[in-house]
Amino acid sequence: MSRGDRPRLLTEQCSTCVFRPGNLMHLREGRLHDLVNENLRAGAALTCHQTLSYGDHPDFGEAVCRGFYDAVGPRSQIVRIVERLGGYDEVPPPTKDES
Repeated sequence: MSRGDRPRLLTEQCSTCVFRPGNLMHLREGRLHDLVNENLRAGAALTCHQTLSYGDHPDFGEAVCRGFYDAVGPRSQIVRIVERLGGYDEVPPPTKDES
């Protein structure tokens, strides 16, 4: 795969990452645990909520949540596969200026 063809991973946690202290996304108790486990069971990686097509930055393009990657990435089947196939294209998180 050439650069630009690989899945994307944020270079750092977004400003409201669910893995930051303080529950910035106001998740109900246990929801983060559930999200992590659902993704691990599915062999998937959590997509950053700020990069979803229906979020604040619809044209940014999806990227793997940096918090998820750093906390549990090696336990995710897709993360292990992508790393074996050449890794991710790392992109900075979207900013308020990007809409």
